[in-house]
Amino acid sequence: SISVRDAIIILIIMAEEFRIEGCHGTIAEQKDEAFHDDRSDASDDEEKGKIKFPTRLYGREKELDRLGRLYAGLLAEEGDDLDDDEVLNSQVVFLSGYSGVGKSALITEFVKQLRGSKNRPNKTKNTNNNSPIIYGAGKYSEQNSASSPFFAIIEVLEALALELSETKDSSDTATEQREKVRESIRQSELIGPGKEGDLILRATFPVLTPLLDSCVVANEKGANEDLTVHPTMSAIKECTLQLLCAICRALDNPLIIFLDDLQWADEASMDMLNVLLTSSELKNLMFICAYRSNEVDVEHSFCKLMDNVAKGDESVEKMELFSLSPTSITSFIADSVKKEEDTEMKELSSAVYQTTMGNIFFTKQALEELVRKNILFYDMMCFEWRWVVTKVELANNMSADVVESVLGKIRDLPKEIQELLSLMAYIPNALDVSTLKALMCRDGASYEERQVLDLLQQSSDEGMLLLVSPNWIFAHDRIRQASLKFASEKSGSEETLLHISSVLLAEGSDREWCQYVAVDILNSLPVEKTDCNELVKLNLKVSHLARNSGALGKENALVHKGLESLKSAGMTWTNDYYELTRQLYDALLVSEYSSGAYDAARVAIDEVVQNAKTPDEKLIAHTHRVKCLMSETSEYGRGAEEGLEILSKYGFDIPQSPTKTVMAKEEMKYKLALRNRSISCLTTLPIQDDSLLALCQQINICAMYSGKLDVMKLLNWKIIQYVLKKGSISSNLAPILGSCALMYVKLDDVKRSNEFATTAQALNPRIRDDKSNYVQSVMVVCYAMCLLQPFRSLTDPFLQSYKDFKLMGEVEMSLNGLNGYAQCFFGAGCELGPIFETKLLVVEDYCRNLGRQSSLVLFSMFRQFALNLRKHSDSPSKLVGEAFNEEQVLSELEGSAHFQTLRDSSSLRVQLAFVFWNEVDMIDLLKILETYPLQDQFAARLHNRLAFTGLAAFAMCHRKDCASYKALGEKCMGHFKFLSKNGSVNARPVYLFLKSMKSPSRDAFSKAIEACAEGKFVNLEAMVNERYAAFLREENDEAASNDCITEAYFLYQDWGAHAKALQLSKDHSFLKKLRRKTTRSFAHTVGSNNNTATASVMSAGSDDPASKKKMTFSFNSTSKQRKLISVKSEKKK
Repeated sequence: SISVRDAIIILIIMAEEFRIEGCHGTIAEQKDEAFHDDRSDASDDEEKGKIKFPTRLYGREKELDRLGRLYAGLLAEEGDDLDDDEVLNSQVVFLSGYSGVGKSALITEFVKQLRGSKNRPNKTKNTNNNSPIIYGAGKYSEQNSASSPFFAIIEVLEALALELSETKDSSDTATEQREKVRESIRQSELIGPGKEGDLILRATFPVLTPLLDSCVVANEKGANEDLTVHPTMSAIKECTLQLLCAICRALDNPLIIFLDDLQWADEASMDMLNVLLTSSELKNLMFICAYRSNEVDVEHSFCKLMDNVAKGDESVEKMELFSLSPTSITSFIADSVKKEEDTEMKELSSAVYQTTMGNIFFTKQALEELVRKNILFYDMMCFEWRWVVTKVELANNMSADVVESVLGKIRDLPKEIQELLSLMAYIPNALDVSTLKALMCRDGASYEERQVLDLLQQSSDEGMLLLVSPNWIFAHDRIRQASLKFASEKSGSEETLLHISSVLLAEGSDREWCQYVAVDILNSLPVEKTDCNELVKLNLKVSHLARNSGALGKENALVHKGLESLKSAGMTWTNDYYELTRQLYDALLVSEYSSGAYDAARVAIDEVVQNAKTPDEKLIAHTHRVKCLMSETSEYGRGAEEGLEILSKYGFDIPQSPTKTVMAKEEMKYKLALRNRSISCLTTLPIQDDSLLALCQQINICAMYSGKLDVMKLLNWKIIQYVLKKGSISSNLAPILGSCALMYVKLDDVKRSNEFATTAQALNPRIRDDKSNYVQSVMVVCYAMCLLQPFRSLTDPFLQSYKDFKLMGEVEMSLNGLNGYAQCFFGAGCELGPIFETKLLVVEDYCRNLGRQSSLVLFSMFRQFALNLRKHSDSPSKLVGEAFNEEQVLSELEGSAHFQTLRDSSSLRVQLAFVFWNEVDMIDLLKILETYPLQDQFAARLHNRLAFTGLAAFAMCHRKDCASYKALGEKCMGHFKFLSKNGSVNARPVYLFLKSMKSPSRDAFSKAIEACAEGKFVNLEAMVNERYAAFLREENDEAASNDCITEAYFLYQDWGAHAKALQLSKDHSFLKKLRRKTTRSFAHTVGSNNNTATASVMSAGSDDPASKKKMTFSFNSTSKQRKLISVKSEKKK
């Protein structure tokens, strides 16, 4: 007789000698170890020798608890059972670890546990929270980062769109959540149905269509629904941000977004994430970013992104995931082979652990490799998993390279499955059955969809693929790598690639990623294998797609590839390829300029200028030559000079330094061309594209910023003659006329400035389709109209121009737009408050992300100014607080940056010093401000500076040591007097206020108050009332003085200057006894049809009708109110 052990050894020897097919295993079904094995529970799995892995997570209890507390922090408020630093509005988690360590499995389990918890709170504090937890996940791969932009972000958006638009969960809470999200999107000014942002999102991310369609109200059409959009990267980023903001605002539970393998993220995705992860707008969100720590060094773009996001931000958490401990691995293997954790079991787990070092994915591959080699086998007689070799032999039979281990398995698979995996390995995207069928049908082979589906299911059973309905993907990127290696070992790989590209191009008419992958495949092939002409055209076509998606790097690479193909074929600038070559070089110079590669742009520009046949074909190159000078080194003077030389080739003879004779002669020609008509006659001409006017527009800007006003004037006379002779205009003319209006502002020619601005404004509705020129025209018109139009009417256009330029990626122009908004906001006395400060916070984020330090300083300064007026401060006339520290900022600046920042901060501080009446600070600030010229091309900024410089000067000139400031005040007053005579509604109230401060009298103050009220300048009206009260107090008219103080007190509240109102209530105790029925000011009631607008103020401490009557006065008009004070004063006398 023989022992059982000897019998087993004999069977093993026989199996090897006679090549008896053993029981082979398979890689367990998974998606980067995140997805549990969902194969059908076949009762005979083990009899077949297939090892089935448990689905639960091992050894991650601490990490799950930490993630749970971070999520709870998003729902918590101060006072909840959490540390203060855990109570947050949003949370970013950077999750690092080696490949296969279980990062995505951890997040999957985390979300599963959250969704399974019945007693979790939500932000409504409802302890019985049935509201769904919305979750979107996306994964990058090494291949897809080189194909379509935003690969994983698109997967996230697709998941969110489906979950928020489909009705699989028909519960009341889920339905309510979906409707809340839709309503939130509808209410968005940017991405609501039919809005421009809605069109941009649809064009860039078609996967969002179900969600965006569900937001459309029946029979309702958006204002811009017929508008054609050409998205910029800035527009895509802003629209995506606003979409996520709208979703997060509506959800009861924080949204969870998970992006995996970010070490392979493309450039466009990194740019997008830089905005999303640093935005102060995005709240109620948990953003988890996973990456392989061994593949990201300090120079990696993702490492730099993390550093930028983590700067001083308490809402950023870094978690590193290490391999599982030997104990956890032992438990996992014991559960897999259904054995107790005894000595024999620990021998197996120890051998596996030494090979895999606790990496869970590698552990699974090692176990399956042992099964394939019959080292680990299922004993049919004993009904248990067994092994009969030593620990050393176990280790020797496990591959140290997991890719080699998977490759060995692929070699044992049927040929049809090998073919399927090989084809899929070349394509980074998920594939549906119909596309896979087209790929499989080649070399005479024919397949039905049912047959392909069977192959896919077999691959899934083998653990190679996963179904993510309706598409199929590799279960792990290591499996893709092994499949690609197997495919490359086969002969005929070039023919395979040609076949794949042809299928993708045929399938890709409505799927952009197909075109991206196809062009990358074709570009990787030898030149002789492709059709040069078709490949160049394809590169050019897909480069346009990349540009429209904001992927400038991809666009640039494709254009270069197209040119390389032409050069290698020796076809550049040849007759047959002339037009294609020119289009490529035009695309290249635009791409290089947009990317900031100005030297490379100049090389492309020179190529076009030297080889293009006609002057018109060189215009794009000439225009970008001037733009390079402006953008790279701000050489506006040189840009104007070179621009004029270029224009001379097109019949525009303009000297670099025009003489008076030349100017007079050209002005006469200009007037003759107009034939006594106003320039408004230009608005009737038809609009046609004109590249020459685009060039003139850039030269115009150079001339303006370099101070060459005569050149600018002469150029614009020539432009107007040119369009009148041609009989048509282009959309470039509107911003050109707008810049002319600014030129005349500098020349103090208010009448002509208004004429040009009005003409440009009339053209704007006709050029709306040309977004760039339209927005630029709107903004320069706003700047020019600050001279005459009410500041209040310009705040919205300035704010809109900021938003529009931001979408277009025009950073400088967008920041100029917001500067205009803020200056007009302050000048108009618009209501201060959190809404305004939040807008500034958003802009500060924008500046910080773009590294625009000077703009960041400016807008932080504006926010601190507003905070000083709203909130109590021990030193309200100093710009020191939560938003800004003037002393610290100025100490870090030098040169022109210090000079300009000191001007801006001093302009704001002198206003604060005047409002809070700090004489010491007023004197110190006047010493600074008197050194600055009384000129500025931006009328609103000059208005605010000179207004309070003049007011402070007249306020202090009565002091013996400050008498010289009277002259400064008179200079400032002269500016406003000039503008008042020319009809400026902004200047008149300031001028009258300055007069009342220079020569105080009842009549002067009354006129100033009336002018402020008529112009709705609540801020100035409050200040004049306070100064009038001081004047009346000096005349011993206490009752009238108190009336004015009362009025000032409530006007300051109307303005939002609550810190100032508090100061008044402390200085005048009777104000504490007053209450107000309604919030009114003279500015709010002038022109009102309500003739009973009385009883604004009454005593809070008495019910005596006489007392109430005494504290009541009419608001029907300012003249009646002024008359009341005069009557009271006369009676007292």
